Amino acid sequence: MLNNNQLKVIELMYETKMTREEIANKVGVGTRTISRWKNENEEFQEAMNNYAHKSIVNAVPKALGTMIGLLNARSELVRFNAAKDLLDRGGFAPTDKVDLSGNDINIKIGGTDDG
Repeated sequence: MLNNNQLKVIELMYETKMTREEIANKVGVGTRTISRWKNENEEFQEAMNNYAHKSIVNAVPKALGTMIGLLNARSELVRFNAAKDLLDRGGFAPTDKVDLSGNDINIKIGGTDDG
C-alpha cells in the first residue's frame, strides 16, 4: 500500500508542471527517494500508470470536442486532417491498398491501339 507521500508525489507529477525537485520539497522527501520509487517500486510504478491512464481517459471528451470543432476550421487542410483522424479512429480507415507503381498497368493514350 502506498503511503500518503507517494500518492501526493504521483498527483503532483500529473497535475502540475512542478519539477521533481519542487515536488520533493513540497512533499518533504528527497529527489533520490522519488527516483527510487519510480525506478524500483513496482507498486508505485503501477499507481503511476493507473493515474496516467485515468488522466487520459478523463481528457477524451475534451479532445474529441476539439477534433469536432476543427471540422469547422478556416483551413481546408485542418478540416481534412480532423475529418480523416476522426474517421480513422472511429474504425472507418481504408483497408484496401492499391499498387500504383505502374509495373502491371498498360495505359493507352489518344484512343489508338498501335500494338
